[in-house]
Amino acid sequence: MATPRVKVRKWHNTELEAGVTLTPPASEAGGGPDQISNLPVDALHSIVSLLPTKDGARTQSLSTRWRHLFRSAPLNLDVELRREDEPAPSSLVSRLLADHQGPCRRLSLTWYGYKCDMVPALLNRWLHSPALDSLPEFHLRHNRTANSEDEDLWRARYTLPPSVLRFAPTLRILSVMCACHRIRFPSVAGGDVQFPYLKQLTLKCVIISEVDLHGVLAGCHVLESLVLSELDGVSGVRISSSTLRSLGVSSGFGHEPEEVLEQVIVEDAPNLEKFFLDGA
Repeated sequence: MATPRVKVRKWHNTELEAGVTLTPPASEAGGGPDQISNLPVDALHSIVSLLPTKDGARTQSLSTRWRHLFRSAPLNLDVELRREDEPAPSSLVSRLLADHQGPCRRLSLTWYGYKCDMVPALLNRWLHSPALDSLPEFHLRHNRTANSEDEDLWRARYTLPPSVLRFAPTLRILSVMCACHRIRFPSVAGGDVQFPYLKQLTLKCVIISEVDLHGVLAGCHVLESLVLSELDGVSGVRISSSTLRSLGVSSGFGHEPEEVLEQVIVEDAPNLEKFFLDGA
């Protein structure tokens, strides 16, 4: 059997790191029949949507059958923002969201610690993108890099854009995790914010008021997993959920918050199976 010959295009580092490309490389198929490409379009969309962003983008180079699938498949978007490669990835992500024709299944943003006021504004623009309408899964992780020693930098605080709450009607998973209490959860006080489909909620090292936390929990009607770790601004929390199966609470801190979680009261949780408690 003849060895297939494939045209190879050199990818730019920014495309590989960001995992997106809007100009797919050309390829030529050869050899035996391609059975996978003969699957229905819906099945191919499912395959692409389960891949990490950069691997999903690379399927565009497989054949003409795959070339346009990535742009219309449910998007599984992983983004990493680092000081050394700004603004290349952010511009590529903005282009991808502007051009993508299908829904977004998952948005995961990892922001490596550096003082940059443009990140919240950039995130706010992304969250308003029509490509993210009806988003079911959102992850925000703020990490401290190993060489981040500037303490003034770590005193900075950023508020998660209120636009994240526009996904409340469709979110099934919401996770906000950060280092050194730098991310403030948007206020929901005075508003009727409902999370009718949210099953997993994780808040770690987040600044949030007790009123806002209870407001969020009151709007979760099918919650099954809840993790509250090292929150700043909450001294006590009351849990009442007929669907909750797993609860994790930690009040241990590497940095001193304004107010530490001291009391957890499980008022009504008939289906609770696992309760993890640390630092109490």
